[in-house]
Amino acid sequence: MPIISLQVSDDLLERFDKVRNESGFNSKSEALRDSIINFIEKHEKFDNLEGYKIMTISLVYPFKEIIINQISEIYSKFHQIIKTITDWRIVEKKIELILIVGEVDLIKDLYKELAKVKDVTCSIREIIID
Repeated sequence: MPIISLQVSDDLLERFDKVRNESGFNSKSEALRDSIINFIEKHEKFDNLEGYKIMTISLVYPFKEIIINQISEIYSKFHQIIKTITDWRIVEKKIELILIVGEVDLIKDLYKELAKVKDVTCSIREIIID
C-alpha cells in the first residue's frame, strides 16, 4: 500500500485527533482512509448525475462585501436556474440556501464557480421527488 505525506496546521491536527478518538478510529491512517473514501463517493455521485434535476446549494462565508459581490456576479450568470435564495446573517457569517432547477451540467458549473470563491464553504444536495 502506498504511503502519502500530508502537512496540516497544529490546530487542524488537534481537531482531527479529537474527532478521530471520539469516532472510535484506532489510527490516523484508518480515519484518513475513511475520509478519502467519503470524499471520493461524494464527488463521484455528483459527477455521475445526468439530466434535469432539482438541487440545493448551501453556502457559508464571512460577511464581507468583496465576497458578496463575487457571489452576486455568479448568481447573475446563472439566474435562469436559480429559483430562490434564502439567507441569514449570524454574527459575522452569512449563510445561504439556494434552490436550483435545471440541467445538471449547468448546476455543476454554478457549484464549481461558487466553490472557487475564497473563504466560501459550499455543499450541494439533490432533492428527490417520488
